Amino acid sequence: MADPAHTLCGLADRLAPGGRLLVVMLPATIQYPLFTAALARFEELQPDPAVIEGHLRAAGLEAGLSHVEHELRIDRDKYLGMVRARYMSLLSMFSDSEIEKGIEEMRIAHPEPVLVFPDRFAFVLGRRGEESE
Repeated sequence: MADPAHTLCGLADRLAPGGRLLVVMLPATIQYPLFTAALARFEELQPDPAVIEGHLRAAGLEAGLSHVEHELRIDRDKYLGMVRARYMSLLSMFSDSEIEKGIEEMRIAHPEPVLVFPDRFAFVLGRRGEESE
C-alpha cells in the first residue's frame, strides 16, 4: 500500500452503517528463525498495526487491535527448503547467493532438528457506527 491512510480512508468510506473492515497482518516484528538481513528488511518494510488502527480511527471508524499467536513446529531442513524457495514474499528481495548465505547463517544459529517459534498475527478491526455520518 503506497499510501495506507488514503487507501484505508477510501475503503472506510464505502462501508454501510454498521459495516466492518478487517485488516489481518503480521506485527511490526517477527520471531521467525530467519537470517539477520531478512529480519532487518522485514522490520524496515512492515507497517505497525497500531498505525493502521490509527488510520482507521482517522477515517471515522471505531477501531481496535488484537493479536493471535500460534506455536509452529517444523523440521529444520524442510524450513530451510522453504526459505530457499522464498516462501515469504520478503525473501524474493534477496539474490540466490544472499539466500544461500542466509541459510548457512540459519544452520549455525539453529542446529536443532525441529524449529519451534511463534507465528503471530495482528487483527485490526474498524467498524462504522450504526448512524450514517
